[in-house]
Amino acid sequence: MKYKLPCQEQFSRVKRLRKDIERFSVATDENFETALDSFTSFFIQCYHMRDWLIKSGFRQIAIDNFIERSAWLSLCRDLANKQKHQKIDRYKPQNDFVDHGFGISTPISRYFDHFMHKEPRFGIDVWKFGIPVDVMEVAAKCVSGWDDFLQSQQGEVI
Repeated sequence: MKYKLPCQEQFSRVKRLRKDIERFSVATDENFETALDSFTSFFIQCYHMRDWLIKSGFRQIAIDNFIERSAWLSLCRDLANKQKHQKIDRYKPQNDFVDHGFGISTPISRYFDHFMHKEPRFGIDVWKFGIPVDVMEVAAKCVSGWDDFLQSQQGEVI
């Protein structure tokens, strides 16, 4: 058996999806919709690590508290739910996405950061940040966050 716990299989999947979205580090008209599909898949799978952790025997309250305390994983949760259900009405999201009125259901759009990158990037516009945050940075921080959770919970499976 390759994985001792179900969450290890999911975490491997999330890391593969994270690697796959690197091909969209530059935003173009040609790759926009395909990139949004890949980002949507990544964030939904990444947030659903929560369910796999629960199935693996980790305490739900510990997982939910960890997500609440993490700016990145709470952003991942809100993105996943927004992209899956179009609007969040089952809980109060921690992140209020900027609606640019483009007629698309995702808060991911193109942005220009002339200080860090020469080409347009994909970003997530959240009111509390004030400027779009790079999708690649959010994805990397989410993977790192789940890794931190797993490291901190060694021996805590019930």
